[in-house]
Amino acid sequence: MLQLIKKDIAIHKFQWLLYLAMLLFFMLLDKDAIFIIALMSAIITMNAFFADEQANGHKLWNAMPFTRSEIVSARYSSLLVVTVISMSTVMMIEPILNGGWDVLIWKELVGGVVLIMLSGALCFPIFYWLSQRSVIFVLLILYILLVIAGAYSFYYLYLYLSDTLIIPQALSDGKLFGFGFVIALCLYMLSWRLSIKIYKNRGIL
Repeated sequence: MLQLIKKDIAIHKFQWLLYLAMLLFFMLLDKDAIFIIALMSAIITMNAFFADEQANGHKLWNAMPFTRSEIVSARYSSLLVVTVISMSTVMMIEPILNGGWDVLIWKELVGGVVLIMLSGALCFPIFYWLSQRSVIFVLLILYILLVIAGAYSFYYLYLYLSDTLIIPQALSDGKLFGFGFVIALCLYMLSWRLSIKIYKNRGIL
């Protein structure tokens, strides 16, 4: 499975420079870290998914000594790896642009991870169910739009709950974000199992 994860990273080649330029562009626009991390992770994952479908890569991977469970697991693992890369890049560039780290940036970093896991948990089973070259591009664009909408919804919902004191005072930010992370992780793992089941039953044409 490690080879498949490496493939998902290496497939982008020089496009990593474009991703870095896009990330810098959004940071210069002073976009929130949660938005940047989630959006860049979604774009990179979309590109890998689209390249595989356009090249009928699933035929190649199924012809090699990989199980379908490994093929699906590699894609889910790759999304987490890409998210970590996006987070690390934001953390390295943040002090350069702003003269230091915002003490509250950890909220946006955790929020970005939670959002990307939730969106992946929702969309990946659909991709494996409907994955065809004629519709995959539309599905992946919808995935990116969902991530963008989710980033703003997540951020402003948190601000609203904080301002209106709907969040109990006894529930600290750490507990709140930790609780959200656990829920997202559980849904991600359930989605992972569901996608494996869907892909095992999928005919390879």
